[in-house]
Amino acid sequence: MTHPQELDTPPPFDPAAARAAREVMALTPERVAASLASYGVNVMPKDVRAWEDGTHAPSEPELIGLAQALAVPVTRLMGPAPATLQACRLSVGLTQAAAGKAVGMSEATWARMENANRWRADERRTEALVRILGGLSHRRLVEISGGGDELAALLALGTNDGRWQAHLGAITEILGARRRRVAQALEGLAAEFPARGEKLEDGVTPPLPDGAVDRFWHHMGDPPADPFAPAIWRRPPGRR
Repeated sequence: MTHPQELDTPPPFDPAAARAAREVMALTPERVAASLASYGVNVMPKDVRAWEDGTHAPSEPELIGLAQALAVPVTRLMGPAPATLQACRLSVGLTQAAAGKAVGMSEATWARMENANRWRADERRTEALVRILGGLSHRRLVEISGGGDELAALLALGTNDGRWQAHLGAITEILGARRRRVAQALEGLAAEFPARGEKLEDGVTPPLPDGAVDRFWHHMGDPPADPFAPAIWRRPPGRR
């Protein structure tokens, strides 16, 4: 059986944010390393410098310890708003074991989904997920289920060919939202991004205009997560 630790991936980390937080506290890398030791994290000052210059990223325990040593929320050191299952879990201070237990699954199962960033579960577990993560938007739930890239690719096609109706079914399936609501959002997006009609080779996805995903969710009304929606997280095992 695969051990959860074998599936660990480095957490999101913003070197500039870490450096800024240290400088605000007027701490040297030596002092940070010494402080980390009090939290059970043993690193050298050179490791702290490597984190800050981006040549090496801290592990999950190191990131949590660093946040404690710098007296900042762990999310401060993680860069942009969390958009992966791992980042969302870290943002509320849960371990993989605690998160898995809270939603009724093994640590190994949670770790596999987190490593792939593909949440797959029934309504009960998905409802528990939304609860333990402090509430999620529907957009975030789609993203931590691996649907963000699929949605972006379909929106890229639509902004290029203008054939929104052809992409409506696939987008509706990803979101699990009402078809009419998705159609209205796509109509709003089409008004903002007229079809470009670029000629592309088969299988090539056109570039996505800046801000198109944000505007799509704006037209959707930025709804809260609906764990009971027949969305991407309900896909059968093995289907991506």
